[in-house]
Amino acid sequence: MQISSYPGVGLTGAFCRGHELICQFGYRYLICKPVDKPQDPLLDIPDKTYVTSTTYGEQFLTNRHMWRNHQDVISHIYNYLMNDEYASGRGEQIKLIKEIAVALMQQDLLVIPLESD
Repeated sequence: MQISSYPGVGLTGAFCRGHELICQFGYRYLICKPVDKPQDPLLDIPDKTYVTSTTYGEQFLTNRHMWRNHQDVISHIYNYLMNDEYASGRGEQIKLIKEIAVALMQQDLLVIPLESD
């Protein structure tokens, strides 16, 4: 797993500014809140595919690359979304994925494609 070059990405707690996720095809994405979007002029625009339906978000999160992502990446994204380090302990992973997918559809979280190395 590659560490993103953006400050605060991948951290937990108050200093978290998003998480990197690798899809099943090996493409890297930054998942962050709109207020935490890096001010990088070379950064791609957020992917709007997940705004149309929660189904796309659920498929994206469910079909992530299993061994190139951290095993608790869904829990970390959910904790980041809720601003609570222990929020993910209250639910099963499929419920967390559904709630994250709703946040993607409502644009509370952005999915930004990153350059692949």
